[in-house]
Amino acid sequence: MPEYYTDTLANGVRLVTVPMPHLHSAELVCSMSVGGRCEPTELAGISHFLEHMIFRGTAEYATSIDLERAFEAIGGSVNASTDMETTCFHSQLHPDFLAEGVALFASMLRRPRFNDIDIERRIILEEAREDFNEDGVQINHDNLMVNLLWPEHPLGESLIGSTETLHTIDRAKLEAYYRSWYIPENLVICACGPIARETFRQSVANEFGDWPARKSLPILPAPEKMDEEPQSLWVQDSDSQISLQLAFRLPGRKDERTLAVRMLRRILSWGGGARLSVRLREELGLTYSVEANCSFLDDTGYMAIDLSVSPENLQPAVIELFKILVELRNRPIPADELSAVTRSYLFDLEFSRDQSEAMAVRYGWGLQTDYIRTLQQDCHELQQLTPAALQKVAKEMFCSTRMKLVVVGPWTEVDRRKIDYLLQHSGL
Repeated sequence: MPEYYTDTLANGVRLVTVPMPHLHSAELVCSMSVGGRCEPTELAGISHFLEHMIFRGTAEYATSIDLERAFEAIGGSVNASTDMETTCFHSQLHPDFLAEGVALFASMLRRPRFNDIDIERRIILEEAREDFNEDGVQINHDNLMVNLLWPEHPLGESLIGSTETLHTIDRAKLEAYYRSWYIPENLVICACGPIARETFRQSVANEFGDWPARKSLPILPAPEKMDEEPQSLWVQDSDSQISLQLAFRLPGRKDERTLAVRMLRRILSWGGGARLSVRLREELGLTYSVEANCSFLDDTGYMAIDLSVSPENLQPAVIELFKILVELRNRPIPADELSAVTRSYLFDLEFSRDQSEAMAVRYGWGLQTDYIRTLQQDCHELQQLTPAALQKVAKEMFCSTRMKLVVVGPWTEVDRRKIDYLLQHSGL
């Protein structure tokens, strides 16, 4: 049996069916190809604002409570998220009520009422305040980092937006943005579980088939010319710890090295043998937790390493962090370590066959972003990775020309001078 099936309605709505007959629930996901990178600077945060407004009542369900109760009646609990490229609405539900779930999402995506905009604005402003300290200074590492990576570009803006932009977004702007981006061509609907492909296709056709087709707007590509020097951004905050994020700019997700980068991330930050936690936590006691994560976009991305330390441990932690990365560049990964990490990765891929959310991401998000990779493909290519190949990718990715650093907390000027020197002489 194929891992997934795709269909496309005449108006451009795309469907992904992932048969998982062993499950007793289904995952239904509607993904719109609109996010932070689609926004003009003066409307930063409008994609996320619109995501919130989609829940504020529809033609059929007057309030968000009515909508939530309708999902609960079919075993669901609807939620959503917005990232740089997509806005995703999703709910688990009982497979016998797939048609009802599709109808509920059609009501949300096609017939929102835009109720209570000012109330929702206040909620989002409260959410946005989590990114600032008591002095109104931005302290969210991710927001600071993207601005350092892509200054003066939509990719460098906060997904929530700023107080200023949120106050300027009114009903007219929300409705205009909705009409521009919430269109059939931008929509992928994915169903995972004990679902029949034809039943799903017919349900979607019934609810979305008469939605008039319109062409999608272009998005602004990532900047081609980037800084060739390592950069740092230092923000004072009256916390008991200093938090830092070290990031390396990556190529887009379709780059042939993407799987190798994911493997390097696991070598650094996955499982009991992860190099970052073994060295920084278990051997030296410099931090409670440290982790690496990758963010891949269509034409760019970055890997970020995050940790928090006491002020006296800041310099030793950064020194050791660079040593770990230099070693990954300069020495091939031992065969036994690579074998163990590969084995763990293969187990996780196998376990994902029981996880409808993971399958929805793999195939639903994959179709939305033109990056579908089957489990079989990943498993095969993982086993082809060699120490030499990974070392080559580590040299290409972990280098000073791709490197940025954000530091937030009660640091000193001595810390700043020392670590900025290390940035320039890291050996990367």
